[in-house]
Formats: sequence, C-alpha cells, structure tokens
Amino acid sequence: MKYSLDDNFFMDYAIRLAARNVGNTGENPSVGCVITSNNKIISIGITGKNGTPHAEHNAINSIKNFPINTTVYVTLEPCSHSGKNPPCTNLLIKKKVKRVVIAQKDPNPIVNGEGIRQLKANGIQVDYGMSEKLAQENHFGFINNVKYKFPEINVKVASSKNGFTIPEEGKKWITNYLSRSYGHALRSNHDAIMVGINTVLSDNPSLDCRLNGLRERSPVKLIVDTDLKTPLDSILVENAKNDLIIFTNSLDNKRINSYEKKGIKIIHIKKNNKGYLKIDEILSFLNKMNINRLLIEGGSTISTSFLKKNIVNLVYWFSSKNDINSGKSLNKYDKKLNNLRDSQNFLLKDSINLRDNKLEIFSFRKD
Repeated sequence: MKYSLDDNFFMDYAIRLAARNVGNTGENPSVGCVITSNNKIISIGITGKNGTPHAEHNAINSIKNFPINTTVYVTLEPCSHSGKNPPCTNLLIKKKVKRVVIAQKDPNPIVNGEGIRQLKANGIQVDYGMSEKLAQENHFGFINNVKYKFPEINVKVASSKNGFTIPEEGKKWITNYLSRSYGHALRSNHDAIMVGINTVLSDNPSLDCRLNGLRERSPVKLIVDTDLKTPLDSILVENAKNDLIIFTNSLDNKRINSYEKKGIKIIHIKKNNKGYLKIDEILSFLNKMNINRLLIEGGSTISTSFLKKNIVNLVYWFSSKNDINSGKSLNKYDKKLNNLRDSQNFLLKDSINLRDNKLEIFSFRKD
C-alpha cells in the first residue's frame, strides 16, 4: 500500500498524540487517533487516564455534527470486544466512517485482526501497517505483556564521567538539575519504578514525579528487599498511599503486619541459587498487575541483574562531566554496568546535551 503525504502527516500526528499519555493509561496502551474530512483535521483523541475512554471514543464524541467522507487514523487496531470500554469498531461502524488507517494490529488474542475484519465487513476501507515501528514505541510495554508476559523494562543510570554511580561523600547527587528534571519526566511516563534496598537505605528516596503539572503521574513504587529491611520511618513508607509494593523473602509476620497496616503490599518471592530474589517471579506479578512500563532506578546491583538477562529495552545513562576521585575503585557491579557502552547487545540510540551533563540512550539490539 502506497500512502500519501497527507496520510503520513496525520498518522505521525496520531503517534505523537499517543506519546503524551504513555505510562498513564493503566492496563491499556496509549493510543492516538486523528479524524479527518476532506484532508482536514476535525478531531483528535488519546486513550484516557487508566485506559478510559479509548482514543477513538474521545475523538468521535467531541464532534457535534459528524460529517461524511471521514478518515480515521489510529495507532493501534480498534478493539472489537466489550470490557471496561465498549467496542471501538461499533462506534466507527455506527458513524459510517469511510476509511480507517491503522499503524499496528493488536496482538491481544481477543482482537488480533478481528477489529479489522469487522470494519471491512461493514464496507469500511481499512489500511494497516503504516508507520508500524514508530507506533510500536508507544505500545511496546502493552505488546510485551501480551506476548511475553512481562512489561517493558527501562533502566535509568546516573554516573560520574569515570563511571561511579555512588556520589562522593557529603554530596547528594552526581548529576545536575536538568538531568534530574529529565529523570522526573521519565518517572511520569512509566507505570512503576523499582529500586533495591541499598538505594532505600543510602538515599531514602521518594520516587515520585515532582515536575509541575505531572505530580499526579507519579508511578507505583517497588522495592526489592530480600530480608525486609526497609525502615518503617523511611520516606517511601511514611508517604505510602496504597502505591508501594515490597518484594521480599522474609516470613517475619510481625514485621510484615507493620507494613500492611500502612497500606503497603508485601509480596513473597523465592530466592535463586545466588540468594537474590527471582526476577521472573517479580515480573510475573507485575504482568498480572497490568504494569506495562517499569523504570529501574536503583543502583548498579539491581540494574545489572536485569541487564544480564537481556530483557531491558532502553537504558537512560546520565553522566556528569566530572570524575569522582575518592581514592576507591569501581565496585564489581559498576564495572559490569560500565561494560554496557562496549556491549554488542545495545546500540546508542541518542545523545542529548544537558549543559555540563550528558544523556545517552541505549536501545537493546532486537535484530
């Protein structure tokens, strides 16, 4: 299928719309929708917060007088089943749209081409596969959960120029304000954020998004804490609002009850043969929770444990222009993490200047 310049423009717009709500649509993917008539945009829509309403409904329901000769550009195949939301195909058929252009088929077994079939059966022209790779970036976590039963996993690293991930004594941060602001934006477009117990004990983080306008998009907080050492007076525990989960191997019921009284969910996870919690069990739990995008923001220990399994999609590496000269050498986990730059498994996707800091984005080689 050869697409026109107008087709490319409208689908590109739909993809950029979808990017706005990534990490904010619950179990559903963030989908963008653009509706045109006579090659003019008459409405747009994005999947709503926690997945309701769907993008097509948002776009269609904002049109008072629905015109004839309409083309709908949508980044993912319209749903054809009833769940928390009514079928989008029914609405498109009811409005007698002329053409639907779809970037990507929905791999969900309850859709998987059925939406396309229904539209065609009702005389609607359907074209699909346009800008599929670009659209997939917004749907990647959802697709991963459907196909592989675990979410999209991204890692955030902050280091000195010479690769240290722990600040010098007496300093709180390695990177500058711009890097930290970018990091907060990353939190806003992920469903959950994970750290290990060492980060909790050393940094006492809050793990929320503190950018104006995005505070309500703070992710669910996850702590990997084998022996359940998370302090009850830590910021994460004190500020918990049914949004904190601790993965542990501990069976100390008295201590577990202390957390549960504060609304914190404690999930028992088995250990592997090295004494660490089993990552596969954690990921299976997150899949059942419908977590589509996970950001790992812990230290080098937890980051490398995920990286070595080759299940990480992107690495966001923030580095300062300065070396850390504390008289110590890199620990073994920092050494493993720094090997990423020479790894054949990851490609440098982008490099962004943040004044005296640099952000390098590495993507996992999928081919």
